[in-house]
Amino acid sequence: MSNHFSMGAINKLTNNYEYPKIANKSNKYKCPFCEKDVIFRNGKIKIPHFAHYKSDNPCSYYEKPNETQIHKDAKLLMKTLLDNKRLINIYRKCYYCYEDQEDFLNIRDEEYADGVNTVIEYKFNYNNSKKSADVALLKNKELKYIFEICYKHKTEEENRPEPWFEINAETLINETNSGKNINEEGELEIECIREYKCDCCKGKEEYERKRHIDFLEKKQKKETEQRLEKDELLNMSKEDERTIQIQQKIETEREKQRMERETLRKIIEEEQEVKRKKEEEERENEKKKQNEKIEREKEYMRKLLENDKKCNLCNINYCKCDKPNFVKNEYNKSICNSCKKYKCMCVRITHFFNEYKSIKKSSNITTRQSFS
Repeated sequence: MSNHFSMGAINKLTNNYEYPKIANKSNKYKCPFCEKDVIFRNGKIKIPHFAHYKSDNPCSYYEKPNETQIHKDAKLLMKTLLDNKRLINIYRKCYYCYEDQEDFLNIRDEEYADGVNTVIEYKFNYNNSKKSADVALLKNKELKYIFEICYKHKTEEENRPEPWFEINAETLINETNSGKNINEEGELEIECIREYKCDCCKGKEEYERKRHIDFLEKKQKKETEQRLEKDELLNMSKEDERTIQIQQKIETEREKQRMERETLRKIIEEEQEVKRKKEEEERENEKKKQNEKIEREKEYMRKLLENDKKCNLCNINYCKCDKPNFVKNEYNKSICNSCKKYKCMCVRITHFFNEYKSIKKSSNITTRQSFS
């Protein structure tokens, strides 16, 4: 592809590099390579471009530029863009799918503050060796960004400190002069051609890597199993009778152990069953005794109540409180403070209530024990 319409020239008055898109016919220019005078053409048919005057030894800088000339012109162009404080967006695409696009660097006005200058072929030390950057942006004499210009051979990743960017020389020259890399806001869109991998491709690569590892592990496992099986068959063929005897012995021992475990299990189950039945019998006997005791108490109470019915006077006139509180009244007779009835003078009735209270108390204790 010819770069005839894209190469820039040096303004003889300012000694600054100017590319065709910003050049002016009123200015005088010279070739950056041979330093001979060149003419700027800006007609209606061809796009703006520079050309040498006719001579016996014409320079090929504008007609058929070589790799060195294209590389030099791209460096001058990049330096000019930075010196002119152009707003630049450097983006990158996925090196594998070419679909994902990501902003890498946005150079705005704040990046062009005081103390910022651009240097071509900037020398610096990195990894204990001397390096040279095609274009370097310095701030207060400190390296801020590196711009490597690539035509055919890329810069090795480990030879430059971050942040640094690699730009295709031919694309930069042609798109800047044609205006293809200018967006709607008038900013320059420049692609960084360093190898970049999007998250989607990283995920696919990681998935393929894991799948490959799984495949290798399964393959290795299968080969190991096949080798072990082969070795086992080989050993069995060599020591067939001995192997069978050993296996029979092992099986016999296993069966013996199994029978012992089974016998022990049955013994334990039988002991547990006997213990369970014994506990059930004890509970039944205890329950039976309690029921018998309750029945005896009920019978005793029933008899007492029947005897009590014989004395209607005591049932009506005398105190039957659980906790009587007897005091003397005006007639010097004992009367209960709670029910206001007299104290029974009958020995039989007194004996009845004393017995009734003791039986009731024992019945309450038995009932609580049965509930608990």
